[in-house]
Amino acid sequence: MLPIRVISLQRTPERRQAFLARNGHLPCTFFDAVDGARLTPEDIAATGLFAPGLARTYTPGAYGAALSHWQLWGEAIDGGRPLTVAEDDAVFRHDFADHAQRLLDGLPVGWDFMLWGWNFDSVLSVHAMPGVSPAAMVFDQAAMRGSLDAFQALRDPVLALRLDKCFGIPAYTISPAGAARLRKLCFPLSELSVPMPILNRSFPNLGIDAAMNAAYSNTSSHASFPALVVTCNDARISTIQRQRPSRES
Repeated sequence: MLPIRVISLQRTPERRQAFLARNGHLPCTFFDAVDGARLTPEDIAATGLFAPGLARTYTPGAYGAALSHWQLWGEAIDGGRPLTVAEDDAVFRHDFADHAQRLLDGLPVGWDFMLWGWNFDSVLSVHAMPGVSPAAMVFDQAAMRGSLDAFQALRDPVLALRLDKCFGIPAYTISPAGAARLRKLCFPLSELSVPMPILNRSFPNLGIDAAMNAAYSNTSSHASFPALVVTCNDARISTIQRQRPSRES
């Protein structure tokens, strides 16, 4: 099974404990997240990875999260093998290991990115019929939050679909080549607008997951369906979000 790196702030040990309590069936190591609260504007500018205008939309946590993913993509590149990255509020199905390698083995040669879950308060858009029509789906976040035990116990078959757009990156696997491509396509991060099907509106760049939407259709990126990983996506306890727009807002 591929190594799983869990992004988590050193100053939030309770989140690490909660992750392990939920996902004790997985081998993983914690990656000490870049703490955006400790970054000065000068620190952020010195990275060369952010356009100045992002200060209007990015929280300190959003800067830290983006830098954390940047560094982990570097680990994938330097290590020369795919790397699975998870956030510390991710909830994995108990059969994740049974499906993950099979799906990865079935991806096209030269694949870049495999997303295992997304935010349930927004839309998942996939190229279900490439070259013909995309397909978009909505979900019930409240129902999912109340059914985590049932979710983890699911044994349903899972497919890999070509990814178009979504918000949230609770867990994904990235290849070394994919990490290099996403670094090039996403950074430096800048202001942008992400149009989402069904919602008939566009969303600003509030974080690295929004910016990644510009790369999905231009790379060999895929999503597992149904999700093998979910996140409660609770803005009240988030270290990144102010308040994410959702399909209801």
